[in-house]
Amino acid sequence: MAINLNKGGDQHKIDLTKGKTNITVHANLNWNQTVQAKKGFLASIFGGGSDGPDLDLGCMYEMQNGKKGVIQPLGKNFGNKSQEPYIFLDKDDRDGASNDGENMFVFKPELVKRVMFFALIYEGAPNFQSVGGRMAFKISNGEIITLSLNNPDSSSIFCAAALFENKNGDYFLTKEERYFAGHQLADAYYNFGFKWTTGSK
Repeated sequence: MAINLNKGGDQHKIDLTKGKTNITVHANLNWNQTVQAKKGFLASIFGGGSDGPDLDLGCMYEMQNGKKGVIQPLGKNFGNKSQEPYIFLDKDDRDGASNDGENMFVFKPELVKRVMFFALIYEGAPNFQSVGGRMAFKISNGEIITLSLNNPDSSSIFCAAALFENKNGDYFLTKEERYFAGHQLADAYYNFGFKWTTGSK
């Protein structure tokens, strides 16, 4: 049975006594595919069209050794499954046509300090109110944790959806659902300290 995080701040401690002790995390982002297409803010800058909403799954991460980075389709940084950070994004689902949405895998969470998973509207919708965004986290111990982006800001295209944290070997997943006008404001809130430049697909 899935564990549902209903409200922002709801947290689940991952049970390390269940199944494998070498935990892996599979994060999935999916959304409604039938929303009437409307060019979003970023697409209006970079061009391109869409038959439906194009949401991007991404993350900002910090490793235990202090290294930090961003994984997302924007800028074509899909991570790496076989070397640090051992975080990998499987694809960029540009129009919602993929039944399984976009998927990100954290293969060695023991090396991670924190991962902030985010959803970005690249084009096809003006905000999160119309897209029905939802996430599921499948843990290799058999747990499934779900959350919906169900309290959207009417003007924001960036949602800090969930925070995965490694605290002395104990793993916690928290529903954040905080909305921002873009990456830089979210970074300032979570204090990753990146230098941002304009990117495109």
